[in-house]
Amino acid sequence: MDSLDLIYEKPADAGISKLDSLLSAETILVAPVMVDLELAKKMYDLGIMFVDARDKDEYDESHITGAILEPTITGELTKDFPSDKPLITYCSGGHCDLSFELAMELMEEWNYEKVFVYEGGLPEWEEAGYPVHR
Repeated sequence: MDSLDLIYEKPADAGISKLDSLLSAETILVAPVMVDLELAKKMYDLGIMFVDARDKDEYDESHITGAILEPTITGELTKDFPSDKPLITYCSGGHCDLSFELAMELMEEWNYEKVFVYEGGLPEWEEAGYPVHR
């Protein structure tokens, strides 16, 4: 018997989805995980908290419906949101690094365990026709 015969590959349709795996209690994140529009929307539909990394003026102008403003400005997360709950940060998409910087801060300084970064940001979200508060 060849040693390769002992390798078993689980069929793609069996088991759990990528999102379920990322959100599993057994999954330990050591750095923020980048997510695309599809995963961001699934997270939104699950009620995962979105955190806008942009400044207050931009947030007040428009933001993903239900998102909170960057917590170092408001302190909102410390009041109501346990550090073992997943969060997803976003900003203006493209070359905006604010969401990644905030995600790192949330993990390193605020001790959040599961932080995700939505790379497309508000412009992609809005273009897809998803809920935006104005």
